Amino acid sequence: MDRYVGLDAHAQTCTLAVMGPIGKRLTSRVVETNGHALVDAIRGIPGRIHLCLEEGTQSTWLYEILEPQVSEIVVAVPEESKGSKDDLRDAWARADELRMGRIRTRVYKAPRHLTGLRSSAVAYRMATQDVVRVKNRLKAVLRSRGILAESDLYAPRTRKKWLS
Repeated sequence: MDRYVGLDAHAQTCTLAVMGPIGKRLTSRVVETNGHALVDAIRGIPGRIHLCLEEGTQSTWLYEILEPQVSEIVVAVPEESKGSKDDLRDAWARADELRMGRIRTRVYKAPRHLTGLRSSAVAYRMATQDVVRVKNRLKAVLRSRGILAESDLYAPRTRKKWLS
């Protein structure tokens, strides 16, 4: 029997909602955001498991640990919802969207493939942004003292001139 599981993940806890193939809400529970606890919770669900979770900071990690435990796993970017929000409501929505095939935006996750490249690209982007931010702050400090910084401010050959 197919089971459609919606997962709403947060730093401390994850909310699981389990739905049957005709849309009947079978069970829900809150589980600690811990690999072992999540795997145990998924293993405790009988039948073929189809899991849907939202794209976020933990989605790659969740995909890695839960993908071997389920028949299907989908990482989705949910539609903007109006009205009140809560974790259980979001989990039920993910389960129902997966069951009905209404997920419009799926995020491709293949953590075992290109993980190093993906991590390197993120680190490079972050380092580049930080360097640009620091350079702009230094130029702002110099401008505040009436010093117009030239484009060669950071060049090794002109560093002594600017330091003096």
